[in-house]
Amino acid sequence: MSIERNKEIAHRMVEGFSADGDINETFALLREDAVWTVMADPASVPHAGGMPKGQFVEHITNFRGSTPDGLRMVVTGVTAEGDRVAVEAESTGLLSNGNTLNQVYHFLFEIKDDKVTAVREYIDTAHAVAAFRG
Repeated sequence: MSIERNKEIAHRMVEGFSADGDINETFALLREDAVWTVMADPASVPHAGGMPKGQFVEHITNFRGSTPDGLRMVVTGVTAEGDRVAVEAESTGLLSNGNTLNQVYHFLFEIKDDKVTAVREYIDTAHAVAAFRG
């Protein structure tokens, strides 16, 4: 697949998490054996580590329940080489506890045959924990 096509898939995936995105289309971009890894210490962030697709879908479904109006995801940069696409993004959204989540992300996607096979997500875990604590 072309680098431009891989960039398009990664871009669509990130924007698909927005409140106005199609979450089912987003999940369909993941291969069945895909693994989504949140690069953090599991002692500080409960969902850190690798999640197979089914577990990731459940995690995102639960997460969306904690943002009554959904998140607004904006891609701020994309860099690609071969089957690897790096995406920088920002999200903003009101959490059900009344706090605002303004998160900055770096995602590294691995894509093969128009499907995402692996993702490594880097976030500001201290901000996330503080926002969810209330």
